[in-house]
Amino acid sequence: PVFGPSKAAAQLEGSKVFAKDLMKKYNIPTAAYGVFHKVDEAKAFIAQTGAPIVVKADGLAAGKGVVVAMTIDEANVAVEDMLSGNRFGDAGSTVVIEEFMEG
Repeated sequence: PVFGPSKAAAQLEGSKVFAKDLMKKYNIPTAAYGVFHKVDEAKAFIAQTGAPIVVKADGLAAGKGVVVAMTIDEANVAVEDMLSGNRFGDAGSTVVIEEFMEG
């Protein structure tokens, strides 16, 4: 026998988009966010939101898929690396960009 979460429950760890959407659906407090597949749309969101801001690869990226960008330029580079540069393969083909929260 094997003990562990179901495939559906494992999505909480394996997809940041799934986790954020689940939190939104059930009114669980979480940072405001946007989900993007295209660099230009992600950059527009970053410009509108400002920095600091957090850029996350949607999938598992060996603990390297989150960038806390202190400037808009840093955030834009992170988006380019993930979406255009294929830095994390399929894990980075979608990004979650969310407000920076301290605490």
